[in-house]
Amino acid sequence: MRTALRTALAVAALVGTATASVVTATAAGAATATASSTSSACLAAKTIPSVFGGWKVKLVNSADSGASAKLLDEKGHVVSTVDQSRTVDSANGLRITGVLSAKPVFGQRSEGGPTPWKSTAFPVLSADCTQSGKLVRTLRLDSRTTAQVFKVSAGHYQARVYQSGKLVRFVDAHGRAGAALFGSRTLVLNPDGTTVTWTGAKTAANPRLGRYKLANGATVKLVKRAGVYGAQLTTGHGTFSVEYAKGRPSVQQDDVTLVVLGADGTLSGYVYGRAQKPPVYLGA
Repeated sequence: MRTALRTALAVAALVGTATASVVTATAAGAATATASSTSSACLAAKTIPSVFGGWKVKLVNSADSGASAKLLDEKGHVVSTVDQSRTVDSANGLRITGVLSAKPVFGQRSEGGPTPWKSTAFPVLSADCTQSGKLVRTLRLDSRTTAQVFKVSAGHYQARVYQSGKLVRFVDAHGRAGAALFGSRTLVLNPDGTTVTWTGAKTAANPRLGRYKLANGATVKLVKRAGVYGAQLTTGHGTFSVEYAKGRPSVQQDDVTLVVLGADGTLSGYVYGRAQKPPVYLGA
């Protein structure tokens, strides 16, 4: 009966046609990710010489927002930027081909007309940071926000979140849940492709370290180690291992409680069958 009630509540809480699923966890928790900060953040960057003598170009490849390139003068000031909003700047001889693809390419030239473009590949992201599956559904989260869910393989799903047509977040769920926080909304993607999404019920960025209480009385301890935020969930099932948000949000969940921790320390909680409230600070 508890399972049936939980399922009914989950379905009611979702936006669009998504189906919610919460994976029951044990107090032992999941292993902390060991990926490097660059790969876990799905961000890669490098700086190359500009075709204008003494200037440079900073190339950034981000799963969250696509490829971008900044033209910097000799003092490091930004002269021009190309990204998904503007992929070509003819006046400054900049362009990006495949700005949201797995292998974007930067092009630059010092003159127009028939002058050939000098091409440079953007730094490559890891496999878990690259959408490569089959589109299975699109969720409408609000009037200007949608999420596309892709199946990469059994137990591996990815999602891309767009606001007003621009990519703003990337989520990877491979053997564990992934999440995205954007504006007032939180999206959780499970490894089986199911999703849970809600608005509000979150703290501001960089909150105080210590314990927080969720709407059902469960607590979350916010910690910080070597500049990285971590969260430890305690429910009626016991105390989970600390999960660190190293570059990307971490997720902890049991049968009724969901906690997402952002890399900036933001805590977002969801409790099935309860009015959603922001985590309340209890003290250190």
